[in-house]
Amino acid sequence: MRYLLDTNLVCKQTHPRVRNWLVQHQLQIAMSSMTIAEIAQGIEALPRGRRRTQLEGFLHELMDDYPVLPFDTAAAMAWGNYVVNARRPLPIRDSIIAATALANNLEVVTENTDDFAGVETINPLSN
Repeated sequence: MRYLLDTNLVCKQTHPRVRNWLVQHQLQIAMSSMTIAEIAQGIEALPRGRRRTQLEGFLHELMDDYPVLPFDTAAAMAWGNYVVNARRPLPIRDSIIAATALANNLEVVTENTDDFAGVETINPLSN
């Protein structure tokens, strides 16, 4: 693995540049358990119905398509170091994704590169 998908890129999978990048790198991509949590939260907030059922299927496809990396002890240790050394407030969810990437020596694939200061990032929508 080389890349960790940020939630915002998962939600933009239909964008041609993102879709193309994902296809080209599919075997090198993982997702954070925090991304799964964010998507699950969004699904849980929806009323029962067709849209919710579609998104539940989408989430299960994602978990089948990409390895899901947990926020484990190594990531927890990386998180503590990351937030202290950032010297500025960080979004908690993004900082957990960043720490997961750092603990696994991965680049974060995101459109919001500013949210991941100090972490290697790549933005498939830039160029």
